[in-house]
Amino acid sequence: MSRIFKIIVIFFLAVFPLQQSLAQVYSIEGFVKGSNNTTLPNMNIVLKGLQNSVSPQRTLSDSLGYYRFGNIKQGRYIVAAESQEYGRSVSDTIELGAVSPKAVHHFVMEISAKALDEVVITNKKALIEAEQGKMIFNVAGNTANSGISAFEVLKKIPGITIGQNDDILLKGTSGANIMIDGKMSYITGNQLAIYLKGLSADDVSKIEVITNPSAAFDASGNSGLINIVTKANKKKGYVLNLRSSISKGAFWMNNQNISAGMNQDKWNVYASFDYNTPHRKRTGESGNSILENDQKITLSRENTIPFKIYYYTWKIGGSWKLAPNHKIGAHYHGYLDDFSGTKTSVVTKTTESGNLLSNVYSTYELTEPYHYDAYNFDYLFEIDSTGKKITADARYISYRNYSDALMTADHYDAAGESLLTNVIRTHQPGSIKIKSVQADAELPFDEINLKTGFKFAEVYNDNNFHSEKLDQDQYIEIEDMTDHFQYNEKIIAGYISASKSIAKISFDLGFRIEHTISEIDLANAMVNRSNNYTNFFPNFSASHQFQDDSRINIAVSKRINRPAYSGLNPVRWYNDEYFYFYGNPELVPETAWLFSTSYVLSNKYIFNMEYSKRSNYISRKLSYDPNGVTIRSQSANFRNFDRFDLNTVTPLKISDSWDLQVLAGVNYTVYPISEADYQINLQQWACSFSLQHQVKFLKHYSADISMKYTSSELYGVYVTGDMFFTDFGVKRTLIKGLDAVVTVNDVFNTYREIGHSKSRLTNYYYNEKPDSRRVSLTLRYNFGGELVNSGKKKTEEQQRL
Repeated sequence: MSRIFKIIVIFFLAVFPLQQSLAQVYSIEGFVKGSNNTTLPNMNIVLKGLQNSVSPQRTLSDSLGYYRFGNIKQGRYIVAAESQEYGRSVSDTIELGAVSPKAVHHFVMEISAKALDEVVITNKKALIEAEQGKMIFNVAGNTANSGISAFEVLKKIPGITIGQNDDILLKGTSGANIMIDGKMSYITGNQLAIYLKGLSADDVSKIEVITNPSAAFDASGNSGLINIVTKANKKKGYVLNLRSSISKGAFWMNNQNISAGMNQDKWNVYASFDYNTPHRKRTGESGNSILENDQKITLSRENTIPFKIYYYTWKIGGSWKLAPNHKIGAHYHGYLDDFSGTKTSVVTKTTESGNLLSNVYSTYELTEPYHYDAYNFDYLFEIDSTGKKITADARYISYRNYSDALMTADHYDAAGESLLTNVIRTHQPGSIKIKSVQADAELPFDEINLKTGFKFAEVYNDNNFHSEKLDQDQYIEIEDMTDHFQYNEKIIAGYISASKSIAKISFDLGFRIEHTISEIDLANAMVNRSNNYTNFFPNFSASHQFQDDSRINIAVSKRINRPAYSGLNPVRWYNDEYFYFYGNPELVPETAWLFSTSYVLSNKYIFNMEYSKRSNYISRKLSYDPNGVTIRSQSANFRNFDRFDLNTVTPLKISDSWDLQVLAGVNYTVYPISEADYQINLQQWACSFSLQHQVKFLKHYSADISMKYTSSELYGVYVTGDMFFTDFGVKRTLIKGLDAVVTVNDVFNTYREIGHSKSRLTNYYYNEKPDSRRVSLTLRYNFGGELVNSGKKKTEEQQRL
């Protein structure tokens, strides 16, 4: 720890003298904040002198919402902050002279209802934007996203794909951490997929892909962070939103939502209820070769998997300004996911020459209700008017599922005669409990901004897996398929970061320390394994703003990817009798260095380049079960992983009513895999291409067309197939506040999940088709208003700006 403090002291000794030496004689500076005290980067700031000889100046707020005009003459000025979303806010007259050579003015911005209407109706807001260290995808601005889930929106985003078993892959790996409204979700794998399938895209404002997070974020997530930002009422007054949606794919589905809120100067409250039935059906085929009785046999599978899902979500919360500088908030989010499905499979066994040996008709009945409760308490202390503040946050999350399954497999020989029937039933109650507390301080001093904080999080996972086999009308426990898995993890973290702007260049340097204590307890297997380690995570970023609204960003950071809880549990999840997934308690965390640079030309054209280098890369590998017949898929550590990405975003204006954004990318991945007594290096180039059309026609209509193509990529021991799909949506404004939206997802029904293994042990392949083509009709009605007119009279100088 002493070494870290020495580094911090040296850093500040170097920065503060530089700060004093570069101070300007006359200057105006400040911060741009939202009404909920969030920082607002990339806001347009205009400085206008009230003397005719002084030309207007422009700049953008940096990543912390800070702006500054230096080296200006003495005189009288007014400053304005403006954007499409927040409208315009203008200062009173500012006078600079010998007595007051420096002025500070902070903006508190509120979303403009008029500006928001313009964004929705004319589609002027870009669907893809870039800020320092992250890409922003404006979900709410794309009509084609209506009527689907947040999970389905993710697969539209360049760089994100959905792997087999609903793994969310960012840049070819599952090492991304998902946040909801800036808070860690803590759940992974299937639990995360189910959570996001129940979250309607109509409730999502934007999705941020943060490739190089600052020290203030958790270090977890080697591919970066995906932050899903939900819609919130930021306008003063009251609001009521009603939404009704009906969809048709393989099943009829519907989504009903009501939400309400009231926002006043000293307090705000909100509540919502959502009922959703995102039923799904998946068909596919897979296969591989095995050795049985010293004979090579080919297995071919045909699978049909319909799922019925009834999803209930409710939220309630609010905040209260109990004193001029103190604010507290309390929030609750709960849901019930009533999930069930019956998977049917036909497994055909043939010889190398194609002669039929037998058929296995398998059914897998699954009932899996999920329960989720999350409580959040927060506190804000605004120390002074310069932006200094302290925040505190406490969370408790309880996630429970009660899974019951019955697998029946009927075996028939080539002549159709019954051979045997295997029946296995499982009971898998599981729970995840998460407790976390954190406190952060933001301390801006003149031209340098300090942030520091600490966090403690504890996760407890309890999974009691019980399996039984039917034998002569009695169920008998299967010992090697029964265990009681308990996992406890504590993370203690602290960080400090400093941001400084010198002329048009802003710097951010941060250090984060995380100490992890984890323990695995397998009661039935008499296994107890613990880990105790400390990691140090530095990060650095710099951004330069050019005169023509262009800017360049560079960033580097160290990250970590801890194993998913389900990936540690050495129990079996069967696909059928010949293929299952298996946990690995020997997994160790994966670490990575991330390097990125981006260039934004004229605040429109985006060029982004990234490189990641990882150690102990976590992915899936294939192997034979000890019986020599069944294939098992297991998470494992690979030695290293390297990936290079280059992406561009090009906005084009085809006509006054037709805007197009073109995103193109290329990447290269290389890493070794080890199996049995050999090792090979896997490497592959891949590319992606995305088109986002925004069209306005007639008087009240607007349409969005999303097209995405991704070539085959590497994922663990798999090479995935090409993927292409097109989504279409059209919106009609009926009356003020009432919109009707019709969407068609996967118009040409081309979306498939395809892959084959590069393993020498088995030639496993899969080709699965979800019911991705769906037609939806959504009606959205919202109304609201202000209880009190809070308009402020402008000065003559403000009106002239």
